[in-house]
Amino acid sequence: MQHPPTSKTARISEIFSSLQGEGTLAGQRHLFIRFEECHIHCEYCDELHKKGRDFTLEEVLEQVNLLETTSGPHSFVSLTGGEPLLYVSFLKSLMPLLKAKGFRIYLETNGILGKALEEVIGGCDLIAMDIKLPSVTKEDNFIGEHEQFIKQAQTKELFVKIIVSKDLFFPEFEEALKLIEKYAPGSPVILQPVSNQREGHEDLELMDFLMEMQKRGMAIHRDLRILPRFHRILNLR
Repeated sequence: MQHPPTSKTARISEIFSSLQGEGTLAGQRHLFIRFEECHIHCEYCDELHKKGRDFTLEEVLEQVNLLETTSGPHSFVSLTGGEPLLYVSFLKSLMPLLKAKGFRIYLETNGILGKALEEVIGGCDLIAMDIKLPSVTKEDNFIGEHEQFIKQAQTKELFVKIIVSKDLFFPEFEEALKLIEKYAPGSPVILQPVSNQREGHEDLELMDFLMEMQKRGMAIHRDLRILPRFHRILNLR
């Protein structure tokens, strides 16, 4: 990492209040802590160039308290990124402090860093786990890492998000759904249209493709939901 965290400092790009725009809790008011770095670089990612600064635990808690007072109450504190599990030493200090203040913790993660999850899973109330399909991300295939991750994550409230583009290779998608059905059969799977120059739901051809993938995928895992990015539709942060 370019800016390795400590138990007392971490590189954070923003702390803010908004509506949760993705997944099963879309529309709820969340307080977001966005960590700067990620160890993979998905082709469609719109967070890669967001620069952060070093925050201390005290500074984070000060911002959290201020936002809860001025913009709350919030359903969850959402740890997002970047990849928050790169900051596990900081999370191990931060999460108990948030829990002591009565906050529930929503972990948004690329679903690859299983060893890091093991260290902080006790503090998580909900895990939003990605499964990254290489035909879509143009990154490596992490199916083995995803398998190890979901074995742990399924012990908590969990949903899985899969980004879908027209480049999707169906055997990869099928393998991912079989993995979810094996280890977390009751967990919802969110199929999210890829967004890059424009939001995916605006691409009618992509949405037709998504509908077909949902239909085919439900033969493997029944709870497949198509959800675009709600906050982008509303022009929110």
